Amino acid sequence: MRTAVLGILLSLTALGSAPALAQAITPARPNAPRRLFVDSVVASVNDSSILQSKLFKASSGQVQGQLAQGNRLTLDQIRNLTVRELRKLVTDHQMAQSARSFGNFSPDRFDAILKSELDRDQQDRVRELGTEFAVSEELARNGETWQTHRNELRTAKLTMLAESFAIHERLRKQSNLYLTPRMLRETYKEFRSEFVKEAIADTAMVVCTGPSAESNAKEAAKLWQTGDWTAREVAEKFPGVFAGVPMPARTLGTQLKAFGMAGPVGKVSEPIRGPGGTFKVAKIMKWQAASDGRFEDPEVQALVRRIATRKVQLEFELQAQQRARDRTNVWVYENGRRTEFPFQ
Repeated sequence: MRTAVLGILLSLTALGSAPALAQAITPARPNAPRRLFVDSVVASVNDSSILQSKLFKASSGQVQGQLAQGNRLTLDQIRNLTVRELRKLVTDHQMAQSARSFGNFSPDRFDAILKSELDRDQQDRVRELGTEFAVSEELARNGETWQTHRNELRTAKLTMLAESFAIHERLRKQSNLYLTPRMLRETYKEFRSEFVKEAIADTAMVVCTGPSAESNAKEAAKLWQTGDWTAREVAEKFPGVFAGVPMPARTLGTQLKAFGMAGPVGKVSEPIRGPGGTFKVAKIMKWQAASDGRFEDPEVQALVRRIATRKVQLEFELQAQQRARDRTNVWVYENGRRTEFPFQ
């Protein structure tokens, strides 16, 4: 697999330099023979293959997203990202291979459900683009045919059905067995900080000094109430007035802390006398009210139930993925040799 991953790494690294990539694929001579990319199998799950082109497509989207955010990736980071995407593809194929065993349906009924899903997607594509010929042209632009597209879609639909049978349907039928009053209370205790928390406030401040400190503070307070001035902009309008560093209200002195924690956003304090004849004026720039959500509160109950449901869903997902792993054999390929998948 190292050979396949190395090829993808080199291709993904080239994404960061379009001119270099263009130069690399430009024929050296006008009459040079055309080179066609021959796809290869990176891994297989039972009798289903994962192609290098599919792994490249999945990995390149992640790499381009990082590049768009200005992040430069090392080869090790790209390799880790590629292996992570391969692990996801393997998991999807394992779930797809196990879909029939998760559903309580006869083979004929299961095949009818799968065919209905595939036909619906095909009809949606034709409806979106107008004709089957237009869909074929769109697939050709992406290097696909109806057959390759349908094969890939089949895996996606099988994965969806596996998750529906093994996770969502099970959760729907058995939620009362898991979402017990005891579990809900334990979830509330675990996430209590989400429901019970003190107010949060950030304040900006100006400090007035000199013989006109008090009068300047009063004028500064009036000005600050009239618009979205920054502390620096307010300070620049008065002599002897300096902008302080924005601070969380809980770290300030008694008066300023009480002012900030009371809220709301945008409130400006009256001048507060400080040491040495100085006066301070503060403004609340960010504020979140304190909350004391009790377990008995209806809105808390609803949120606790959502959190607990998500925990159970994650547990079902892990169980389903483990069952799928037990039902499948995964191999990766390196220099034509087959080895066991090392990233289970």
